[in-house]
Amino acid sequence: MVKNAEAIVTQFCDAWGTDAAPVPNVDLIVEMFAEQGEWVLWVPGGPTITGRAAIRAEIDRQLTFSSNMRCGTTRMTSSGSTVMTERLDHFTMRGIRVAHALVAVFDLDDTGKILSWREYFDTADIGRQLGMAAEAVIDG
Repeated sequence: MVKNAEAIVTQFCDAWGTDAAPVPNVDLIVEMFAEQGEWVLWVPGGPTITGRAAIRAEIDRQLTFSSNMRCGTTRMTSSGSTVMTERLDHFTMRGIRVAHALVAVFDLDDTGKILSWREYFDTADIGRQLGMAAEAVIDG
């Protein structure tokens, strides 16, 4: 059983950016994953990114079009090694500040590394905020 599972997830969320440290700490984020950890970008239907190298590549890709990322945890609960967060995250894309409501589920291994991170949200909501047609959001 993981001790301090919620503290681990809080540290992970803070690594994406805070007012004091506005740029994501990519090294820390990647290190917090198990070697073959998985990140499901969105549920349902989003891609699954597996392994630290692929996760780093995905973060680097996202940083080419998104900035000023903030995880805004409003609620957190845990049971054993599973932690769930309800969040209102923010990021800037195309010069637009986007509010991103989601639920995320983290499963940790016995050492506190992230085995899986799944984010549940409405991709069309982000698209609407960016002025995109629904079809463009689904097609990527």
